[in-house]
Amino acid sequence: MTAEVIYGLNAYFTFRIEGELFAVNIGNMTKILELTELTEVPNTSKAFKGIINVFGDVIPVFDGRLRFGLPEKESPPKSCILILVFELDGQTVSSGIVVDSVEKVIVINPDQIQDPTTLGKRFNAGLTDGVATINEEPVVILNMEKIFSTEDVKLITTVE
Repeated sequence: MTAEVIYGLNAYFTFRIEGELFAVNIGNMTKILELTELTEVPNTSKAFKGIINVFGDVIPVFDGRLRFGLPEKESPPKSCILILVFELDGQTVSSGIVVDSVEKVIVINPDQIQDPTTLGKRFNAGLTDGVATINEEPVVILNMEKIFSTEDVKLITTVE
C-alpha cells in the first residue's frame, strides 16, 4: 500500500514530547498506533528504534525525542507511534515516530506561523516550518523533509 502526501492543507495534527506541543501537517499523517514491540535493526543510529509491520508494510520507527533534539527518556504510558508519509529526495516514504501523547487536529493559517528562531535553544529550529501560538501555547510546526536526513532515506527505503 503506497501512501500519498496531501498538500495545501491548513490543518495540523498535534502531539506532545517532553511537554512540548508539536504539529505535523495533516497531509503527512496516515495512522496512529499503540506503542508496540519493535524489531531492532543492528548498526543503526540511536534515534532509529526499529521496524514494525503495518498491514504488510515494513515501517521504520524513530524516537521522536532524539530525532527532535530532546533528551532520551523512557516512553510514558500514553506513548504511541505516528505513521507519517512525506517526500524526501524525490521519493515518497513512510516512517513512524514515537511520541509521548497525541492531542488533536487544529487549523493554523499561514499568517499565524512565525519564524522558528523564536524557539530558542531547547529545540532545533532548523527542523521546523515555524511556530504558532494557539490558546497562548507555542506549537512547533515540524517539516518532515528537514527531520529526516539522506542517511535516514537510505535506511527507510532499504527497510521498505
